[in-house]
Formats: sequence, structure tokens, C-alpha cells
Amino acid sequence: MTHFCHYNSLAISGIWEQFTAWDIFVVGYGVLTFMWLKFLLIWRYFRLWALIGGIETPENMPRCINNCYDLEGFWKSWHASYNRWLVRYLYIPLGGSHTKMFNVWIIFTFVAIWHDLEWKLLSWALVTCVFWMPEILCKSMMRMPQT
Repeated sequence: MTHFCHYNSLAISGIWEQFTAWDIFVVGYGVLTFMWLKFLLIWRYFRLWALIGGIETPENMPRCINNCYDLEGFWKSWHASYNRWLVRYLYIPLGGSHTKMFNVWIIFTFVAIWHDLEWKLLSWALVTCVFWMPEILCKSMMRMPQT
């Protein structure tokens, strides 16, 4: 399948600069779907061998990206074991849902640095947080008790 998905060549060649917004969305969605499928197959293969060996491991991709209707659901299911670690050792010690608007920035900055200390990853964390803020605000306003 990787022979037919030339996503890296699009990024390196710079041809994407000529794309329309729709083209960029379609290619981005294709990249995301490809990455999801690649990780799903790799993790499930090694999870199978762990289960055969009697070791229970968490499912890392519990649902398809096409079944995630919000950013929170997407990130909870993208890499579930890493998400669990982030919740346990960063999110809860930082105050949990009481300081969610602040925690998201810290956690995504940490994740960007954990992957590699590059400006493009830090900008990815910034953009992700900026796009996530309206969702967090809307959900918090919907949960507010009616007086």
C-alpha cells in the first residue's frame, strides 16, 4: 500500500503549495487514515503475540478515526495506552478537568517535545490546542447547570 501513497514526496517536493484548501484537506485526511491503518496493523500484530504469550495489553486503537466525531474522542482513541499514561501522570496531577483549558496546552506541548524538539511539532501542538479550545468551551457550557 505504501507504494501508492506518496505523501512524503508531496511534502518534500513542495507541490502542495499549489493545492487548494480542499486538496490539502483530502491529502491530510488520506495521510491520517494511512497512519491510523499502519499503526493499527502494527499494534494489533504485536498485541496478538503478547496475548498468545499470556500478557494482557491495552488496545491502542479502540475505534476507527472515521468514528471520532470530536477532537477529544479522537485523541482518546488514537494511542490509548499513551493517552492513559498522559492522563495518569500529567493530566490528573495538573488538576484534571478542573483546569482542562490549561492542561491541554501543557500536555500537547509535552507530547510534541516527546516526539522530537522541532518547531513544526510545537506548532502542531499549538494548532491542535487552538482548534480544541472551542470544543472544550462548548462542552463546558453545555454541562453548566441551568438556573
